[in-house]
Amino acid sequence: MSKNPRRFTRPVRLIVSVEADTVANIDRLMKHGRQHSHCNQAEFVRRAIERELSRCQSDDFHTP
Repeated sequence: MSKNPRRFTRPVRLIVSVEADTVANIDRLMKHGRQHSHCNQAEFVRRAIERELSRCQSDDFHTP
């Protein structure tokens, strides 16, 4: 998975819909600048998707 979003070899635009509360929570985390200092909503979502993909692909993830 890519670590630098500006160097994608084959970028694809993905449009997602989320609740307004979720966006507000993301913005709040970015303003605090602790772990999420990238200050970019799209980058936050991309990293969250990549973390979830790696979690789902791990050996510890069991499907019902």
